[in-house]
Amino acid sequence: MKKILILLMVLAMSLFVFIGCGEDAAGDEGESGEAVENGEEVDEEEEADEEEASDNMYQDGTYTAYSDTDERGFGKVTITIESDEIVDVELAEFRGTGVEKDEDYGYDDFHDALAEMPGRFLEANSADVEVFTGATSSSEQWMQGVERALEMALVDAEDDSMYFDGTFFGASDLGERGRSVAFVTIENDEIVDVVLHDTQLDEEDGEDFKDEDYGYEEYHEAREELAEEFVAANSADVDVFTGATGSSENWMTAVERALENAER
Repeated sequence: MKKILILLMVLAMSLFVFIGCGEDAAGDEGESGEAVENGEEVDEEEEADEEEASDNMYQDGTYTAYSDTDERGFGKVTITIESDEIVDVELAEFRGTGVEKDEDYGYDDFHDALAEMPGRFLEANSADVEVFTGATSSSEQWMQGVERALEMALVDAEDDSMYFDGTFFGASDLGERGRSVAFVTIENDEIVDVVLHDTQLDEEDGEDFKDEDYGYEEYHEAREELAEEFVAANSADVDVFTGATGSSENWMTAVERALENAER
């Protein structure tokens, strides 16, 4: 009888342990299942964020671009993009010598346009806005600059070329006697034309280009020959022109900077 009681007690204890282990296992399974569900939720949130980011047309950031240039000047644009919205616009315009048109520039319509046009780009969230009456050229330069800046910001680039097609300005640093400038025309990543100038400083006229009356023959020869050399090399890296070393080196700097301004 005593043995039977002991046996029954052992069986009861075994059954209790078995039931307890089963509950623990069920609890662990439940916790594991919950963890998996939470993990799935986290993954789904991350995927949603990635999908939202991938749906954006533009990458967030600040982008600077330049309009085409000629000897009268060019425009510069800096835009900031957040979540496909243009949130800030900065505009500037430069003379063909590279001098920025500042508050002393004597044309009221230009200053009015400089103040008005950023708001138009922000409101339109686009480069496609109305020109400012009385400052058509400036307006069109800035519109082209905004268009190029937006292209630079695209998540999926429409063009894999290194440079924008167009004519771009570059200049050496201003020295005591002036600076060297380059107008570089690019088509399909090839330099197809280069125009070179040196400027000179004048107390009355400020900074202006040296003209055909400038009395240094090597300068005029170097200006023509180096322009052809830059086209042939498709690069700013060419040999200096004997007798015009200073201008040669400055023009190489100017062409290099023009290419930088043309980059996508």
